[in-house]
Amino acid sequence: MIISNSPKKVKIKLFTITIFCVILLSFPPIIEVETYQIQNQQNIFPPDISVLEMDLPPNATIGTFEEYQSSHPYSQSIFTQHHLAIDTVSTSKSCSILIEEKLYTNQIEEKIDQYIYNLEEKGYLILSIDTISGGNPKEIKNWVKTQYQNGAVGVIFIGDIPVAWADVSDSIFPCDLFYMDVDGLWTDSNNDDIYENHASGSGDMGPELFVGRLFASSLQWNDEETLILDYFDKIHQYNTGNLSVPWRGLEYVDEDWYSMDINLDEVFDENISRYDFGYQTTAKDYLDNLQKGQHFVTVCAHSYSGGHHFGRHPTEAVTYAHVYVFSPIQRDAKLLLGSDDGIIAWLNGENILQKDVYTGWIEDQYRIDVTLNQGWNRLLCKISQESWDYQLSARFTDEQLNSIPDLKYQMNNPEYSGSEATFIRSWLVNGFHQDSSDRFWEYLNTNYLLVNEAQITPVEGELMGGKIWTIYSSGAPYINLDEHGDNADFGATYCYTKINADKDINCELWTGYDDGMKAWLNGKEIIMDNRYGDYISDMTKTSVELQSGENHLIIKISEWVGNHGFSARLCTSNGEKIDGLTFNPSSDTISHIGTWLIAGPYENDDKDQRMTTEYINDESEVAPFENESVEGGTWKKAIGNGCPFDIAGFFNHGDWVYSETIQKEDPPVLFYNLFSCGPGRFTDENYLAGSYIFNTSYGLVTIASSKSGSMLYFQDFTRSLGEGKSIGESFVDWFNLQAPFTQWEKEWYYGLVLCGDPTLTINPTKESSLSIDISSPTNGIYAGNNRIFSFFTPLVFGDVTIKIDIINPGDGIKEVSFYVNDELCLIDDEFPYEYFLEGSSFGKQSIQVIATDQNENSVVQQRDIWRFS
Repeated sequence: MIISNSPKKVKIKLFTITIFCVILLSFPPIIEVETYQIQNQQNIFPPDISVLEMDLPPNATIGTFEEYQSSHPYSQSIFTQHHLAIDTVSTSKSCSILIEEKLYTNQIEEKIDQYIYNLEEKGYLILSIDTISGGNPKEIKNWVKTQYQNGAVGVIFIGDIPVAWADVSDSIFPCDLFYMDVDGLWTDSNNDDIYENHASGSGDMGPELFVGRLFASSLQWNDEETLILDYFDKIHQYNTGNLSVPWRGLEYVDEDWYSMDINLDEVFDENISRYDFGYQTTAKDYLDNLQKGQHFVTVCAHSYSGGHHFGRHPTEAVTYAHVYVFSPIQRDAKLLLGSDDGIIAWLNGENILQKDVYTGWIEDQYRIDVTLNQGWNRLLCKISQESWDYQLSARFTDEQLNSIPDLKYQMNNPEYSGSEATFIRSWLVNGFHQDSSDRFWEYLNTNYLLVNEAQITPVEGELMGGKIWTIYSSGAPYINLDEHGDNADFGATYCYTKINADKDINCELWTGYDDGMKAWLNGKEIIMDNRYGDYISDMTKTSVELQSGENHLIIKISEWVGNHGFSARLCTSNGEKIDGLTFNPSSDTISHIGTWLIAGPYENDDKDQRMTTEYINDESEVAPFENESVEGGTWKKAIGNGCPFDIAGFFNHGDWVYSETIQKEDPPVLFYNLFSCGPGRFTDENYLAGSYIFNTSYGLVTIASSKSGSMLYFQDFTRSLGEGKSIGESFVDWFNLQAPFTQWEKEWYYGLVLCGDPTLTINPTKESSLSIDISSPTNGIYAGNNRIFSFFTPLVFGDVTIKIDIINPGDGIKEVSFYVNDELCLIDDEFPYEYFLEGSSFGKQSIQVIATDQNENSVVQQRDIWRFS
């Protein structure tokens, strides 16, 4: 086997939940999409694909093999046969069912009889229906082999059928490939019931048959039997044509994989929607798109067994960053810039740098001789972004590259606001105080110092709580506690400053932090925000009283995983400077700029035009203030580390879709492929893959992974679906086109499981039956082409777009004709099929839509609306 550039292993950091799935990417673009349609012939990792990460919220855990064994100890398998096919006439579609004995009640037996009838109508032969009590993977594997030898192309596990666990690169996980590959060699070398090795043996490493699981015992949405019964009712509705949604696919791709091909066009042709602009792929937007009704959804997002996490990292975009710089004299200086990717810079409206490049950030990469005017100067940077890191650094120096101590930086336009308060940039720091990952919500309430936290007045070098108080100084507003604490996770850090005031002062303390904060001033608790979340500057504004003389401020910051830090400043209620304050430790000179006004991001997938496009009118002359309206949004305050300033981090305030969310939303979607880590770990409570299909009105099948990793080379799967093969057959085709498996492929693929009925095909109807629905306008009040309220009839004020949903494309849509009051207005032959109805009207209008497929079959939908324009 030839492997081009074997992937490097990623060292997994102890205590870190962010688990890198497989490898660091080191491959050049080797093959085009069209060339891997036959198979991944050289087992090459796809170019430009980001590794998947297991992403967990605080206190969430992943179930272990030991936990599973304690509640599901392996035992001798007791099989009971309830059905055996008498007529074993050769058929290419034979399957067998294995059901947990306690679930084989009269009600479920009736549902299975109905299910068998539906399968026989589709050409399947049910070879055997057996129940099992107890059990272990080895004996169940032998049962599966027997079914395969008798002609089965697949088996269906119903209930809590014992799980086989595998160990790949020290990741231990449920592995149904163990059952699917009946002729490979699986080895448990140390007899611990975990299979560490997989080889071809007497056969090969690919699967011979599909395995589908109806596993509901770990779900809390209802009792297991009810969940299974409801699921059988749902697939019966689907098989008989009584459960349908619009015929279309959704590719919802979070920022790390914005350029990855999903290939749902192999099934739906042009009837697909794709969302891959990183800043717009959010939890809410994902749910909104599910609610539109989708036949098949592929979602790509960092996840765990109980939820998806959607970031807001911009891709294929441009952002503007602006700052005001005060110099007490006119002076020659140098401006040192670094950016990822390209950058255009203006100083006082003059273009001083233009680099339309795609490269990583390098500190002080560009050095420009500039002249700073006496008084206020305007620096504007325009930074482009393709993917991955998105960073900017900027600093002014003298001609010998020394920082200039008398420069001041301000975000708001000084013509409209006073002098902004400076940030406290030097602190005494104590920590990091390590704790356990399952105690996140207790970090702020735990006294790690073992003295009265509120009353401390530490000095440099003092030992407290086993840690030494040390000075940490930042040249930027953001106090980077990761830098101080060596990127430690799960715990807390203390910070202290002494504030000297020349008189009694009433003011405000503005703070931003990641994750939570507890603060005391002069022994009094003034902030307690036990939160989990990203840094947001100035998000807490607290009224405080400073006494004349010394004041003591203690801040405690909690940390789950990821970034750890904060910012703090004392100011007036509108953010202006308080005179008469000094701090100990004293702050260093500002080096790199960490305070900006940000506008954007502006999406543009055309690399050639991205930087040259002017997104803001007269961009070089802008003189913004916070919250000022600008094309596409407002100027927003951005405070952070200056070297570099993390533009992606400023935007990337992500959110979650949990299993509970899916249950609440009950999305009208039939099939899911989850390019995500962990949602197929069906042994975990309320696992996400099961929550999509059980106790929901529409969900039928979910393909997901029980570990880090997922499916790649989607075309090898979707092509089979498009050819009319079942989900299970297409799953087997995909696996075999990837086999034999190298180590990185085992790491990516071996956790894949099929949850639901594997015999289902994407379009279950026996005949092509063209069907459409007018999706807009519906019963409701419309204004400005938007549905505002529900109403008993369509009532439109102004213009409106007539839209249709394709429920069934028949033999493929050829064209859609739109009539208003029996007059032909438009023949549309391109998706999406819609007509913008405008012009004057007063009263009722009759809308008629006629869809025609490639074989000239037609279907008509009609709707009367009341329109006033």
